[in-house]
Parts: sequence; C-alpha cells; structure tokens
Amino acid sequence: MVPLTPTFLLAPRLAELRTVAAMSEPSAGAASRGFARRLQGAAPDDAPALIEQALADAAYGGIPDVAFAGFLLGAAGPLPETVLDGFLSAVERIRGRPKAGRDQLVGDDIALLGIAEGLSRLMAEGRAVADAVAWLIAIADGPASGPDWTRRARALAADRLDRRGRLRADVETDDFDAFALDLCLRRVWPACFHSAGHPARAAQQSLFARLLSEPCPIAGELERSVVWLVAANALVQAAVLELVPDVDRVVDLLERTQGALKRWVWDERASRRDAAPARWLIDSEAHVQAFLWAMLYPAFGDQLRDEQYLPGFGLKQPRYDFGILNLKLIIEVKMLRASTDFRAIEEQIAGDIGLYFSDPARFDQMVVYIYDDCDAPRPERHDSLRTAILQRDARVKAVVIVRRPGMLPDRHQRGSV
Repeated sequence: MVPLTPTFLLAPRLAELRTVAAMSEPSAGAASRGFARRLQGAAPDDAPALIEQALADAAYGGIPDVAFAGFLLGAAGPLPETVLDGFLSAVERIRGRPKAGRDQLVGDDIALLGIAEGLSRLMAEGRAVADAVAWLIAIADGPASGPDWTRRARALAADRLDRRGRLRADVETDDFDAFALDLCLRRVWPACFHSAGHPARAAQQSLFARLLSEPCPIAGELERSVVWLVAANALVQAAVLELVPDVDRVVDLLERTQGALKRWVWDERASRRDAAPARWLIDSEAHVQAFLWAMLYPAFGDQLRDEQYLPGFGLKQPRYDFGILNLKLIIEVKMLRASTDFRAIEEQIAGDIGLYFSDPARFDQMVVYIYDDCDAPRPERHDSLRTAILQRDARVKAVVIVRRPGMLPDRHQRGSV
C-alpha cells in the first residue's frame, strides 16, 4: 500500500511544475534563468565559467546578463579575483549609461535582486562598492513599474545591501503569486527576514490548497513556475517535518529549551493565603528528564520512550534516558554540578556509546543533552566538552548544553527551599 504522505499527494503537481519550468527555461531571459537557479539551490560547479560568459554577453545583452551573474555570485563558493572585478566593471558600465538604459531596472524587480546579490557578495569580499550600492538602493526605493507580485524581490534587493527592514511589512496574502514568492525568498535568504513577521498558519494552508487547485503556470512563465515549485516543496518539507521530525529538528527543539526556561516558576511569595510559594526546583537528572519529556512528547508522541533497558553484556544492562524509535535516536541526559563533572561526563558518554549501539537495528545515533547546574558557570568550557564528545564517535550527532534558569538558587542554598 502506498503511504499517503504530503509528498505523494502533491507529486503530480510537482511533476507538472518541473515540466513547465524545464520547457520555459530555453526561451527565458538571463535574469529569469539566474533567479530560477538561485531559488532551486547552490551554484553549479562551473559557476565561475558561467559568470564569466554572462559578463561577456552583458556587452550585448546588458542588464539581464549582469543580473544572471549576480545570482550566481550570491550562491557560489570561492571565486577568482578576475570574476569579482568583472562583475563590478559590468555594474559600473550600467551606471554610466544614459538614463533610458538604467530605467530598465525600474520595471524589473528580479534583475534588481540579481544585481543586489552580486553587490552583496562584493561587499562581503571587502570591495569598495559604496557608490554602486547607493545607486542601486535609490532605484529600489524609487518608483516601480514591474508586476505587483514581484515587489517583495525589490524590497529584498535593497535590504540585502543596507538591512533597513523593508521586509517587516506583511505581504498581501490574497495575492497568490506574491505570497508564494515571499515564502521562496524566506527560504533562500532567511537572515533578511529576521525582523519580519512569520506567515500565519491559515495563510500557508490556503497557499497549499491553491497550489493544488489553481491552473498551473503556462510554458514561458519561468519565474512563476519556479516560484510555485519552490513554494510547494517548502510547504511539503514543513508538513513532513511536522509529521515525522528528523534529527536536526530534535536538536533544534533541545536548543530552544534554553529560551523555554525564561518563564520558569520561582515565586518569592505565595499567590494565595496559607499556600507555599510555587517553586519548580531542578535538582537532579530526573527533574531534567521530566522537563524534557514535556517538551518532546507533543512532537513525537508514542515514538518517544523514556528510561528503558537495552540488551547488555555480562552483569551490565544499559538504560537510556530517551529514545525516539522512528529516528533510531537516543537522547542521553547529563548534569554538570561542579567543575570536576566536565571530564566525568565525557568519560560516561564514551562508556555509554558501545552499550547503546550494540543493536544498530534499534538505535544508531545519539544526541547528548547537558544541563549546567554549576554554581560557578564555566561557559568557556562548553565548547571543549562538546568537541570532545563529538570526536568520540560519529554516531553522536549533537551535544546541546543548557544553563539552569537564573532564578534558581545556588546548589548550597537549596536546603531551605
């Protein structure tokens, strides 16, 4: 029986969108092709040669070829200095053109983003591009005559260069293409959307439904078809992670527990007469495990197991703290109480590894969660402990270290609590 997963249910539409995008690429402009490549992944291995060819073509094709080169610059790894110099020279040629030539950017938000990508790369490389950046920002912030649905790309182009927060304004969720584009841009340039509000769940659900039901873009609409394809893939991945989170999601949840401790309860006085103050004391590994169970169970449900014995050797029968069955993952909980515990924890984990993975059909990877309850915190030792544990065995995927809530008293003061 075929599982009715989000990927399976959306597969026909994804295949249709891939076909439209492939049919549209040969006749698309250079800026559109560069944009499509940037949305869909990293730059190809031959990026330097493609950039050099685009910059050579820019002598005839102009702005679209420069934008294509800019999109590849934004995603490429190390590049020869000649490539970076060539892009800057191409931008300077555009700046030197009569006004009519530069006005092409006023109506092409995608090309504007491509050139901004290239200039952002030059800024990161320490090049002196202040004049070119100011010129492009002035165009991006000025009047626009392109399609309404691509305006988000225009705002992103300017924010890539000065981070002024133009993306804080919410996109119109009733504009289907604009909302799909916003989702794609967030996926590729997440840092630029740090101060922007997150799209509402209802709006994402509506977008998902329309991606399934609306007429597909037609051949020749490369930008729209790729935006639909990338947006659909992003929603599918989010749905799959929600249904079956992976190890990275587990690590993310564990790392967020530090922020979850912000509202930890430690009342100075009781909230009502004849009652004791509410104080959630964490004083042992069992307390940490109880806190983590409350964090993990909503995400993993009956796939989460706690403190169960594994097959052992001789008289030793190991017992893990948490196991997530469908990920074949063990979460091992440790507590730092004093400076001497740093080495002890490293040695304990080393001893646990061989026992926990004796049956790789059940568990084959581990995440270590360490709760730092030391009265004299030593955060400078966290990195060395994390590195030492990770180097023990490749099956240890991450080490998360969380400091106790600041409102908890020191260990030696808890006798009167």
